[in-house]
Amino acid sequence: MYSTKVLSLTKVISENALCSSRILTNNSLNSDSQQSRNILNTSRSLLNKRVNRGYAKKPSSECRKACVDIPREVDSVCGEPCERKIKKKQGILHKIKLKIIEGGTNFGTPFRRLQCPDKVCKEVVVPEPKELPDPVPKPTALPAPRPGLQVSVLGADTNLGQYVALLLKQCPCIKKLRLYEAKDTSCSECNRNLCEVVHDLHHIDTNCLVEAFSCARCDLQRCLQNSDIVLLLESGSVSMDMPIENRFNFQAPIVKAYADAIAKECPNAFIIVCTTPIECMVPLIAETMKETGWYNPRKLLGSLAVPEMRASTLAARALCLEPYYVHVPCVCGTEGPTLVPLFSKALQYFNFSEHNAEMLTRTIRSAASAVARADGTCIRTAELSEAHAVAGLVAKVAWALLCKDVPRVSGFVETDPAQVVSPARFIANAVEITGSGITKSLGLLKMSDLEVTQVDHALNKLYFTQKMVYNWYCKYSSSTEKLDACQTHFFNPQINQRFEDCAYATL
Repeated sequence: MYSTKVLSLTKVISENALCSSRILTNNSLNSDSQQSRNILNTSRSLLNKRVNRGYAKKPSSECRKACVDIPREVDSVCGEPCERKIKKKQGILHKIKLKIIEGGTNFGTPFRRLQCPDKVCKEVVVPEPKELPDPVPKPTALPAPRPGLQVSVLGADTNLGQYVALLLKQCPCIKKLRLYEAKDTSCSECNRNLCEVVHDLHHIDTNCLVEAFSCARCDLQRCLQNSDIVLLLESGSVSMDMPIENRFNFQAPIVKAYADAIAKECPNAFIIVCTTPIECMVPLIAETMKETGWYNPRKLLGSLAVPEMRASTLAARALCLEPYYVHVPCVCGTEGPTLVPLFSKALQYFNFSEHNAEMLTRTIRSAASAVARADGTCIRTAELSEAHAVAGLVAKVAWALLCKDVPRVSGFVETDPAQVVSPARFIANAVEITGSGITKSLGLLKMSDLEVTQVDHALNKLYFTQKMVYNWYCKYSSSTEKLDACQTHFFNPQINQRFEDCAYATL
């Protein structure tokens, strides 16, 4: 088939050459004969020349690929190319398949010599049956240690101290609670043994360690070591019907001893004073800390939580509202005629009448005496409500020192003369507490005419009360020898008949 195509191609070329020669001869009759002879010779050589196309045999060392046009072999005898027989393939389909595989076309197009890359036999990898990987146990991340404070409660031998300890044990921001027993309570009918109370508190499922300390072993210094908050409670049952001078003379030696120990062991602790009369004890602690050089007005606060709680509850009942939405701030003093509850600030856009406000004020001022005159073997019977208010104040201060909140509380603190002009150096007003202590004193709020009159009388009485405290301190601050006979027993160690019940007897 291919030889016939080649012959037909040569015939066409020869015919074209003859036609061109004839045209040239006709057009160039006057040309040289030599040029016409050259054209004829060229056409003859084209007629004699033959081109052979074929396929290369399958070599042994190379891949089977189509080759370039190969000329026929020349015979050594005659010098003419020999015709080589081409093996006929089995069929046209087989030829098309081979040419497609070899990289050529199906209809006589010249082929290129290609070289196949070396074939690399890939190993057949049998996939393993898919299974769930073994669970890798993740390392348990330890939670970050929760911040916590250490609170020391001085005077926890009373019922009030035990109830406060119960509520503070449930506060998540307190990591250690230390209870100090100021005197022997084994013969008292109203109080339990402090060590028994501590063992009872250990059963509560909170992360707060409770420890007990006794005055018989002089554990006051050990109780105050590394304390962040020191809460001063009453160390004895004092009747609220007694005059303020008698109650101050009874509690002052104990508070003075507490202040000296605080200045030695934890001078940077935040001190919360709940020992009545609070308006006398706060100036006494301030003078004692000044003597030692560790006085910080930002770390001393007298509690007004109890009168504020009573005033807010009474106003909410009068208005038939929930106590959560009613807040009555108290200013000036902490008890009696120096206490001024601002009922005009109980509810926004609402003011009590002057008669009702005066009646509510008298009720709040006489609430402590009314509780003291209640029936019962114990002199004080309002420990539960007072413990709730005091524990709430301690919790607010603890969260504020941890920089978790900036609460506004009412406290009996030293005022700034540039903010409040008054004869008394210590008055009760609203303050803000942060991590460094009391950072801002809000001063006195806008009051009604009745409340302004009450504040004027209260400030004058506060001035004389603080002057009495200063005179007592100047008289008894040098040594305990100048104390009265009824006051010296607070400084002498008491004989404890129950040594096994002390805090560290089992260590």
